[in-house]
Amino acid sequence: MTLQQLRYLIAIVEHGSISAAAEALFTAQPAVTRAIQALERELKVPLLLRSQGRARLTSEGEAVVQLAHRVLAGVAAIGESMRPKDATPAAAARPVRLGTTPALAIQMISALSPRFARHLPGITVDVVTFPSRDPIFDALRAGEIDVGLTDLPAPTDLEMDLLRPHEVVLVSPQNVDLPDPLPWELLDGHPMIVPTRASPRRADFEEFFATAGIRPAVVLETDERAAWLAGVAGGLGSMLWYRDLLEGFDAMVRMRSFSPPIHRTIGLVSARRAMRAEVRAFYGFARRINATVFHASGDGRGEARGEARGDGRGDGPGG
Repeated sequence: MTLQQLRYLIAIVEHGSISAAAEALFTAQPAVTRAIQALERELKVPLLLRSQGRARLTSEGEAVVQLAHRVLAGVAAIGESMRPKDATPAAAARPVRLGTTPALAIQMISALSPRFARHLPGITVDVVTFPSRDPIFDALRAGEIDVGLTDLPAPTDLEMDLLRPHEVVLVSPQNVDLPDPLPWELLDGHPMIVPTRASPRRADFEEFFATAGIRPAVVLETDERAAWLAGVAGGLGSMLWYRDLLEGFDAMVRMRSFSPPIHRTIGLVSARRAMRAEVRAFYGFARRINATVFHASGDGRGEARGEARGDGRGDGPGG
């Protein structure tokens, strides 16, 4: 029996499945499975009941987990007792200051940040929102934030780490009759909710509309994303947004892919300077939890846009 086996068992209980535990521990799923099977063989009792990808404890497993918590607490106490009495406590880690846009902050706060907190509970992430990409880049250069989470590409004087592409979809009221997937040309004359003319994001929209040769009917101009969703749910018009950020709103709105599809790549951006240990830990965590991570050397613009396209058509406006 090993301490690692006990840690794996506790992680399965905390995360609900072997696959989720393996992901949280940055360990291959087969390794976790083999470790638990070896523990069950040694104890000669089943510890887990597996069904439809989930795992729950048997009565024997519950007893083992209770004891495992005591064992691991005891191990931690041994290490603490060996620390010299006059040793200076380690300095508290400074928060990682992450700048992002309001739409991506939803994903950061609801998904990435909690998982990071479970993995490295001693490090916190302070999320700072900016109205668009350019202020994020300025804050990075000034040292006001440690890392940016935004759509790419970024200016050539900054470093980029590309995360996975996000699909841009048309989000419409439930009663709108349009095909799925939706040809771009059907947006011509369609009622749309868009950013204000003064915002940098509006320029992205106008570039996309001009490239596609369409002119939607603008029914609302606002930079408040909550107003966008309220306008769509209320039947005012449609909007463009990332599919991933609309999970849970299916009962309020209807999402449609485009034909050809539109993708935009989200990535991490940092200044070209030495990183604090906490920031390096956050970067490493973000790289690991994404199925595919690309590092853009040089200016990175060609690579960023190429990965974002997927279908060879190019980027579109997003969140």
